[in-house]
Amino acid sequence: MTGNILSLQATGIGFQAGIGLVAGLLIGLLHFATLRWNLHFFTGGSLPKAFLLQLLRLCFLGGALALLATFGAMTLLCGMLGILIARSLVLRRTGSLS
Repeated sequence: MTGNILSLQATGIGFQAGIGLVAGLLIGLLHFATLRWNLHFFTGGSLPKAFLLQLLRLCFLGGALALLATFGAMTLLCGMLGILIARSLVLRRTGSLS
């Protein structure tokens, strides 16, 4: 595992940025897509399911960002940018953002 981390850190900054951006997009799409399920659980009266899903969503997001941080600051920052882009994509798709 350490060899993989070191080899990614030894690569160029552009490669690290690309990996972070793609990973952030995937993480963000999953995170914000499950928000719709969470909304249905909350409004449907299934509060234990809603709280469990919310906890899982936040743990996944925190763990994914912690994993990206092990590859370096550029990977983490581009991952966070990917999450923000995914947020905009999901909001545009659902019609909540004009």
